[in-house]
Amino acid sequence: MEENLARYICSILQDNQQNSEVLVQDVQYIRAQVKIVKCTVNDIPVDISFNQTAGLSALCFLEKVDQLIGKDHLFKRSIILIKAWCYYESRILGAHHGLISTYALETMILYIINVFHSSLSAVFCLAGCIYIIDYSSSQYFDNEF
Repeated sequence: MEENLARYICSILQDNQQNSEVLVQDVQYIRAQVKIVKCTVNDIPVDISFNQTAGLSALCFLEKVDQLIGKDHLFKRSIILIKAWCYYESRILGAHHGLISTYALETMILYIINVFHSSLSAVFCLAGCIYIIDYSSSQYFDNEF
């Protein structure tokens, strides 16, 4: 049923690419354990997942974390900054391509904020994530399986 709904939404988006008031481009159906329709709407990447209540719970959790941290939405601003860097500069964001997932990135940011909460800024979070990614990647290749 989820697959039928995902395919139906994908076909609607593809059919309305030229006829719509909004610009819908690059419509893709990702057939994985969690069905996803990916597209770009007015140059904004959009992912639509199906029957994923865990995603809503994660969203509520991250919203609560942002409220608890405060500091003028430091957590949300850090996520936006670091996601942009990971996507546009380092090309490491995109779980469907075997790269780091958005939620894993948000968890890293949360870890950095938890460890270094007394001296935080968005730039500090970016530097911390770069360090963790660099360290993790070197550890992975240094260990033999």
